[in-house]
Amino acid sequence: MGRKLQLDSAIAADIQTVNADSYIDSLKMIDIENIEPNRNNFYENSEIEALADDIERQGLMTALVVSEHNGKYELISGHRRLAAIKSLIADGRRRSGKVPCFIKGAKPNTETELDLIMLNATQRKYSDADTMREYEELTRIFKELEAAGKPVKGRIRDKIADALNVSPAQVGKLDNIKHNAIPDVEQAVKSGDMSISTANEVAKLAPEKQQEIISEKPQISHKEVKKIQRQENTSADAAPETDEEEDEDETEDEDTSSEPPVVLSHEEAEALSKYIEDLLILARGEDFKVLRKLADRL
Repeated sequence: MGRKLQLDSAIAADIQTVNADSYIDSLKMIDIENIEPNRNNFYENSEIEALADDIERQGLMTALVVSEHNGKYELISGHRRLAAIKSLIADGRRRSGKVPCFIKGAKPNTETELDLIMLNATQRKYSDADTMREYEELTRIFKELEAAGKPVKGRIRDKIADALNVSPAQVGKLDNIKHNAIPDVEQAVKSGDMSISTANEVAKLAPEKQQEIISEKPQISHKEVKKIQRQENTSADAAPETDEEEDEDETEDEDTSSEPPVVLSHEEAEALSKYIEDLLILARGEDFKVLRKLADRL
């Protein structure tokens, strides 16, 4: 089922033009030979045969979205539909090579990449692999927009959650996978072999244990990972505490008991929260976990 778009930006305004006269004025029949796939497209073209059958039966009901560059057109939204049309022509089931396209105005590359994600959000069925890739792209895009002097209002984490139409907690899981999972676990999500929920739990384990899981049982279930976590925690609790660790614990208790609580104004909390979100992009391991807990408390 397609996801509802929730982004208060110029991208949303672009999509709303579908209902305006300017949309009709920008429609054009374009030969598919003049339409180039978007070089930034990372979505899988799945279920093309079923889509081709549907287009053959009732026609192409939704126009493709393209941008024009020197007489050529780059596809922004409609990669599966274009692939289905090409399939029909190759099979001799369609003669016309022209398709209706909505031509968008030229934009900087970063904003075009954001368009690609947001427009696809209204057209596609989503897998966890798609969500993981979109999370990575949106994180990079929002950072580049800020660097280009187009700052995003509010926390990047919340903006990504809005764009993906998921909860901030789900973005927290993606953060955890990106910063704490070994590369093979992250790749398992991108290839569709492991769900985000399962990978999030795997990422909480030591790297050696993660590698053991991905090598011996890559199709492990969420329930099985939770069982391993309990076993690991039980083993850790059973380990004897050294005198040095006891001394460190006592020192920490003494230090924290003497520190007065810090009270922040709303503006200070917002500024600190945004700063921490920026640091999370670079943090790894224990640093990430500490920052994540602090960000969740603000």
